[in-house]
Amino acid sequence: FMQPLTSVRSAPLLPLLLLPLIAVSGSTLGPKAGSVSPLTSQQRNINTFMRSASAVVWDVDGTLVESTTLGFVATNEVLKLRGFPEISVEQYKIGCRYTTPDRFNHHVGEEPGTAIGTQLGQDFDDMYVKRVSKETAGLFDGMERLLRSLALSGHPQGALSNACGDYVRAVLAANNLDEVPGQRIGLFGVAYGADEVPAAKPAGDGLLLCCEQLGASPESSVYVGDSPSDGKAARNAGMQSIGVLWGANGKAALEGEFDVLVDDVPALVEALRHLLGDA
Repeated sequence: FMQPLTSVRSAPLLPLLLLPLIAVSGSTLGPKAGSVSPLTSQQRNINTFMRSASAVVWDVDGTLVESTTLGFVATNEVLKLRGFPEISVEQYKIGCRYTTPDRFNHHVGEEPGTAIGTQLGQDFDDMYVKRVSKETAGLFDGMERLLRSLALSGHPQGALSNACGDYVRAVLAANNLDEVPGQRIGLFGVAYGADEVPAAKPAGDGLLLCCEQLGASPESSVYVGDSPSDGKAARNAGMQSIGVLWGANGKAALEGEFDVLVDDVPALVEALRHLLGDA
């Protein structure tokens, strides 16, 4: 599992994930002699139940959305305002492995859990949540189609970030992924930040809470992230995991932390199909 899956990179994403949906519905793309018989009603019900028990939970920054500039600029504004030296983009990316308060502790050279990190983290949250938009935290190319295909296929989805919960939900709203009564159905059954779960990543508590709220089985579900702490959290929760290489960390930092590493969205589609049993 530790190498990128590339066999379907040229395949369209929507038809790829809808293949299981076609099977569940009993429809075909043109019956031929010797083709498999349509599924019975009981088989369709079993397939539907199995898909509803296999969730996909997503990390947010660097996995679903490109928000580096948003977070980096806001971080340096907070550091400068409080009299601390500004940091580089690479230092910012390394810090993203931590919760927001401990990321700031890391940036200013303090130990995890130090009070200054909490103060700086609150300043940061107050500033950058208001700046979330489709321009500052937009989905990576191909992600919206994948998210909607998974929803149509019957897999529940959730989001868990080490940022604050208000930020997570602001990102979903900015990308039209949240539920708006009378306008659209939300694609995410749960959306949590580190401030809303019993213990932040790399602990598995937040992922277990997501699976419980989604009615999904952890061992048959998948967490997708871009940080070593994401892979550790999935392992601690007993979930399968996929690490994406377009986020804050490269292959060297992620090897050994995830079941599968992927370097583009088509490879992610294939990895999800495999781990969810849709292949």
